[in-house]
Amino acid sequence: MKTRKVQLNLYILESYRNMLGRMAAERMLKNPSKSASASQIGAEILCRYLDGLVSKETFHDEAGSGKEPE
Repeated sequence: MKTRKVQLNLYILESYRNMLGRMAAERMLKNPSKSASASQIGAEILCRYLDGLVSKETFHDEAGSGKEPE
């Protein structure tokens, strides 16, 4: 399956944007040969979180959520 990246615009608090910017700066200080941006880190965090939600839903579906099918 081929995965395609698309752009998504989100509005977040300024403090969160600043936090992501600091995280990007720290990442670049640790490894100057790799670039990092606040939006890149934000996308990574969001994707990891959503992947976790999907994994939990799949686990509950397989294990039985206790709900009767409709």
